[in-house]
Amino acid sequence: MKNKVISLTKVIFKNSFQNMETAKEANTNKKSKSMIILYIFVFIYLAGIIGVFSNGLIKELIAIKQEQMFIGLILLGIAGFVLIQSIFSAINILYYSKDNEYILPLPIKPREIVASKTNVLLITEYFVIAIIGLIPLSIYGILTSASGAYYIAMAIVLLTFPIIPVLISSLLVLIVMSFSKFAKNKNRFQLIATLFIIAIICVLSFTTSSQETSPEELIEMVTKANGLVETIRGAFPTLGMAIESLVNTNLQNQILNLLLLVTTTGIIYILYIILGQKLYLKGAVGNLSSGKKTKKKIDERKLFKKSTLFGTYVGKEFKTLLRNPVFFMQCVLPAILFPILIIGLSFLGIKGEQNSELESIVNIIQNKTSIYLGIGILCAVQFFLMFIYISATAISRDGENAVFIKYIPVPFIKQIDYKVFPNIVMTTFMSILTIIMVEYLLKIPIIYILLIAIASIIMGIFHSYISIIVDLKRPKLEWNSEYAVVKQNMNLMWPVILGLVNITIIVALAIICNFINSYIFIAVISLIYIFLTIVIRNYIKKNEEKLLEKIY
Repeated sequence: MKNKVISLTKVIFKNSFQNMETAKEANTNKKSKSMIILYIFVFIYLAGIIGVFSNGLIKELIAIKQEQMFIGLILLGIAGFVLIQSIFSAINILYYSKDNEYILPLPIKPREIVASKTNVLLITEYFVIAIIGLIPLSIYGILTSASGAYYIAMAIVLLTFPIIPVLISSLLVLIVMSFSKFAKNKNRFQLIATLFIIAIICVLSFTTSSQETSPEELIEMVTKANGLVETIRGAFPTLGMAIESLVNTNLQNQILNLLLLVTTTGIIYILYIILGQKLYLKGAVGNLSSGKKTKKKIDERKLFKKSTLFGTYVGKEFKTLLRNPVFFMQCVLPAILFPILIIGLSFLGIKGEQNSELESIVNIIQNKTSIYLGIGILCAVQFFLMFIYISATAISRDGENAVFIKYIPVPFIKQIDYKVFPNIVMTTFMSILTIIMVEYLLKIPIIYILLIAIASIIMGIFHSYISIIVDLKRPKLEWNSEYAVVKQNMNLMWPVILGLVNITIIVALAIICNFINSYIFIAVISLIYIFLTIVIRNYIKKNEEKLLEKIY
């Protein structure tokens, strides 16, 4: 079984990235070489941002003798990110991958298929963990003068700890998808199943993290060296073992905790495979045989109803996003979910008699029109913008049909305006949602919060136009599944890069202009991004032929 699983894992992994550039192509193409250099630079930039943030936070925690809390927060962040991210990936890799049509008829046992596909899912998560886990924990080791045993333990923990979040998401997918054979519309079922699984994980996350801590216990933890880390040890299975493996200075205890972590993970993995082999075929076979749409009688008069050019074009873009479950879940859903999950769940536990905790947080912000509060909200909005990929895939989603842009009698710049409009709508919705939640919690003066909202929307418009330029320059037009457009597309790095660049600009401006009034500061940011948006739009208008070169 072991050899079959390894071989099948390699095949599925290669198939998942078959449409991406190969190394041979990269060596023969100068532009490809320059893009590789650019991606390396971007990786270093991201690593630098995370490194600077980690360095500052660790030093602050060392000052109050609570540095171990940093390890707990990083590991908990990894668990949360992997849980949510792997839901979207698990459904596509396990059930909606094109290779199922070829793998299922082969003499391969269900447990081998499940193990191989889960391994591929886990490998893809390791790429992100390398940035959000490896770099911060390495900096922690340097600042705390950790021994060599710490770095060995860190490598084992980062390889082992993310496995259980992946297994939890995958198991929920296996259970829910086993009912897919009863679904008449598999696209609708895929969307409902994803939302249902996310709801389950949110409920589980809340119930495990909503344990109450009395003021006396909290004071005792704060006054005790590294006492705060005790508040999150039980927030996730194996989190306590992982933390203890990294913070325990006794080598014997460290090895014992690592063995416990690895053994527990191994047992859960075996149980997952046992359950998976019983559930997988029900959903996989049901998915292949169900979901056939019945033809409906169409009123021909509706096909020719009068409509504006804007309404028709933008309507087509929205229909593509909303009717295709993969595009909807990867490009639209994160804009709605992430503000709610990150901001909402952070304060969900503060209720009733615990309102004093919220008041203490609010009291820290003495001036509710502070420039620091403004940049904090703007940076939060930019963080959420990193997960909106509507403009970044606007051309790629059309696939080989994208060539129609060149031939329809509509000015190129108008088509670009129409294509970015859904992204602008989603960025505006996400900005307003975030700001409403912050306003509800902090009661910021209405004029100030309106200025912040306007600045956020303007920055979202700029973000939308930059993202579509990236997709015009490097469109992914040859793909055999919608999953390839959003998961095998390097262009999706750019919204993340742009978000981090915008955050850097906001913080830099705040440092330079910290002497000016906060209202003027937000107005200045708005004017700067209005100017940048006009420049970018004019660039698109004047470079039509150059931008259309890659579309054929």
